[in-house]
Amino acid sequence: MIVRITVALVAAFTNLCAAQAQTPRDIRLLISHPPGGGYDTYARLLARHIGRQIPGGANIISQNLPGAAGVVMANYLTSQAPRDGSLFGLGPGSLATAALFNQTGARYDARAFTWIGSLNSEVAVAVSWKTSPVKTAQDLFTHELIVAGAGKTDNSVAFPSALNRILGARFKVISGYGGSSETALALERGEVAGIGGWNYSSIVATRPEWLKNGSIKLLVQYALEKHPDLPDTPTAVELGRSQQEREVLRLVFAQSAMGRVVFGPPGMPDSSAKILKDAFRATLADTEFLSDAKNARIEINQPMDGDAVSKLVNDLHGADAAQIRRAAEASGGAG
Repeated sequence: MIVRITVALVAAFTNLCAAQAQTPRDIRLLISHPPGGGYDTYARLLARHIGRQIPGGANIISQNLPGAAGVVMANYLTSQAPRDGSLFGLGPGSLATAALFNQTGARYDARAFTWIGSLNSEVAVAVSWKTSPVKTAQDLFTHELIVAGAGKTDNSVAFPSALNRILGARFKVISGYGGSSETALALERGEVAGIGGWNYSSIVATRPEWLKNGSIKLLVQYALEKHPDLPDTPTAVELGRSQQEREVLRLVFAQSAMGRVVFGPPGMPDSSAKILKDAFRATLADTEFLSDAKNARIEINQPMDGDAVSKLVNDLHGADAAQIRRAAEASGGAG
């Protein structure tokens, strides 16, 4: 009798452990920007699918932690977040250079993050409303364009400011808006005449009708290579008047290659990092994920795995010190 009871207890305990092992665990995905914008859209797409690729399954709980174009989230991941694989984040590629360019409040070393991957190579654009006299890139040097922007380190502020400082463009940036959803509303309400830096993928996902009906004019692309949809819109680098200007512009905008970047805290155990990196790669190859992205008009172009992102971050930090200083000054950092 005792043997039977012991065997039964062992079997019950084994079944309980097996059931617990199969219970999906909760993993938080922090989002660098407020709800409703492009980063939120991309993050929630990823959250819907990546959990299936984690061994045993996982419940991905999306949580917005906006502030300073992702710097608030990056600081949290560095100093307070658990490092056991139970939390990771999605934010802009500009987080890779915010501290490098001495942006206010960036208290981290981007090289130390656990880089998981990037969902796309991002191309931000400057846009003007259809009633504005600024209709081409060259008009930016003869007419002032009042544009809405988010925080100081956001592309909507840093990118037009860089063109002002390097090339003498005439953007007047009104900062302090919460994110791309708020800047779009400001443009629609007539509070401003344009947006100084807006990810093209966000426009496609959230305001495609503005592209179709001509409500906005696309003035310049902030990228090293043109988006396939925009062959006639010049890049900021093409506007450079000298080799030195073009080199600084390349350093400022190289971060665009990792547009929607996914990363974990520094010091994450290799085993936990491998689970998330493998799950990210598997998600990018998943037909259900790709179909969901296509149906939602969410662009997945030139994604990168964690190793490629890490290499790009290290390359940016290894650039010539004088070029880094000039790029920092152009981006609004202390230099």
